[in-house]
Amino acid sequence: MRRHRSIGLLAGTLLAMALATSVAAKGPGDEVVLTLDKTNDPHAGAPITIGVLMTRAGSGSAIRGETVTFQLARNGGIGLVTVPAQEVTMGHYTATVTVPDEGSWTLIVNATGEGGTQTFHAGDLQIGTPLAPATPASPAAPMMPAWLLITALVLLAAVAGIAGRIVATRRRSTVAPDRA
Repeated sequence: MRRHRSIGLLAGTLLAMALATSVAAKGPGDEVVLTLDKTNDPHAGAPITIGVLMTRAGSGSAIRGETVTFQLARNGGIGLVTVPAQEVTMGHYTATVTVPDEGSWTLIVNATGEGGTQTFHAGDLQIGTPLAPATPASPAAPMMPAWLLITALVLLAAVAGIAGRIVATRRRSTVAPDRA
């Protein structure tokens, strides 16, 4: 358990140093604004789509052509998930990721291009508890096809009609001579 804490502390320290050096390396006018897409009720163990729009602070123009990866680091615990992002529209990068645990996760964006790598803190995501597995529904009772039901009703009506005709014919007939 102690080893995992030291790995987490080392990873956290390295991320903090990377953030500090990327901020120090930027000159005036090189500031980047990240806008994190809203996620729809993410849950642990279920795939979610994360999106970030990268623009320049001064001009508002989109930053495109970067090689972007997303890192999700668990806040207050051990956990790091890294996924490559795809540029969907100019300056808008998305990735689908499955976060293993619930809780608060920090999204870190690593962008490589134009001669350097920059690291940004995009925001925090709240991941909910895992969804309960779907229980399969019991199979429906076998149903009789509609054509079979209609055929049975037509046959029943025909038999009733024939039986009624026979009874009516016997009532109208004359009484037999031996019974008179």
